[in-house]
Amino acid sequence: MRSTTLFGIYAVVVIGLIGGLAGLTLYNLEKSRWWDARTQLAQESYALHLKLEVKLYRLFKQHVSTLLIGDSDRGEAEAFLRDRIDQNLLDIRSVIEREIEMVGEEELEELQLLDEIEADIRSVDTAIAALTSADDPLESFLRTERLAALLDGGIDVELDRKIGAALEEELEETQEVLADAVAFRARDQKIVYALLALATGTLIVALLSFNGQIRHPIIRLQKEIERLRRADYSKPVALGGSLEFHELGAVLQDMGEGLAVREATRAEQKKQLEDTVATRTAELQQLIDKLETGEKNRMRLMADISHELRTPLAIILGEADVTLRTQRELSEDVSDALARIRESARHTNQIVDDMLTVARREAGQLRLDRKELDLLKVVNDAVSMFPQKVLVQSPDEKIFGNVDEVRLRQSVLALLHNARRYGGPRIHVSLLQNDSDNIIIVEDDGPGLNPEEKESAFERFFRGSNASGQGIEGSGLGLPVVKSIVLAHGGTVELEDSALGGLQVVMTLPI
Repeated sequence: MRSTTLFGIYAVVVIGLIGGLAGLTLYNLEKSRWWDARTQLAQESYALHLKLEVKLYRLFKQHVSTLLIGDSDRGEAEAFLRDRIDQNLLDIRSVIEREIEMVGEEELEELQLLDEIEADIRSVDTAIAALTSADDPLESFLRTERLAALLDGGIDVELDRKIGAALEEELEETQEVLADAVAFRARDQKIVYALLALATGTLIVALLSFNGQIRHPIIRLQKEIERLRRADYSKPVALGGSLEFHELGAVLQDMGEGLAVREATRAEQKKQLEDTVATRTAELQQLIDKLETGEKNRMRLMADISHELRTPLAIILGEADVTLRTQRELSEDVSDALARIRESARHTNQIVDDMLTVARREAGQLRLDRKELDLLKVVNDAVSMFPQKVLVQSPDEKIFGNVDEVRLRQSVLALLHNARRYGGPRIHVSLLQNDSDNIIIVEDDGPGLNPEEKESAFERFFRGSNASGQGIEGSGLGLPVVKSIVLAHGGTVELEDSALGGLQVVMTLPI
């Protein structure tokens, strides 16, 4: 048998037991509510009959008082008590009607008895009222005797007997309800014990079935898989248990046989694969070596080119300056041409210097002349060389750092020129210090850069949309040079959005 079928049967049995217990519980709750309501009605009826009896005696006592001492309140007390008795009778009748709705016609006798009690009350009250209403003083003794006879016969005997019968009836009903509840609970307890015994037996059988049909086959399955993992295909796979495990054992047996067939060629395939991997690894290493060599050659070539260009550019720049200073009678066209040559040579020389700085940093050859300096002085020197007003903010105490003064001033000046070219009119420089770093921040109120441009801003010759689309001159080497100098100091440089609305460059140098 399949384990799904077997445990499906167990599930149906368990669900049936749970449903039976739930139904029995709900029935017990409903039955308990019925008993509680029935008992409450009987107790309420009993209490109302007692109140009726008390009110009757008070009414009759009031009649006697009226007869003996006179009617001082003109019958108001008797009228009040009659109203209370009428309301009491209505309440008892309502309770009996509710009992009839719950039990049926068995309670009609109580209703009839109540009618008799009510009729007796009316008769006795009428008779007493007639006796107490006469005003002839000569007949007072006779009326007293008649009232005493009426109270002894009509009230003490007949009315008292009927009220007592009603009270006794309510007590019997309460006892019957309690007896029925005890008997029902005894039967219900036997049913619950039977259901619990059946549930326990089902659980024991289910555990035994689970142990034989699933648990032991799973243990054997783990052992067989471990054996196949060790490439031991010498024994057949036997799991036992339910039909699913028999089918799974057959599948594992077929798989083991297939693995045994393929195992014969596995060693040879492994050797071929290892040879192929070794060959490809050697080829890849050769490519890596070539790339590293090419990169080193490229950086060395750029550094050499930049270095070699500095001499002719210096000569061109010097010759143009000398010619412009010494030749007083040059024509305006020649003077303009020489001035353009001088400015172009100066610009090209700056680009070459920047390229040389970046190339030396990439080649690991950028040397720094580091000294312990006041960083605010370095920042102020750079600001004094800048042609535009710049706001500098720093703490009151001095901030010292082990830096290359020329290179750091070059970095700050490059950031100021960048802010002037591509930013707005306001430029702020802030100098800060925390536990481990000195921080220099240069920010402006220009258009700034979008996230994609920030990621590419430190690449050589990159220019953002705020420069390339507006005809602003520049080489695209300012930020790469700053990054090279900061990295050479062991620090970091990052681009962020400024509180002024533009871009802020944050240079962090370790103390």
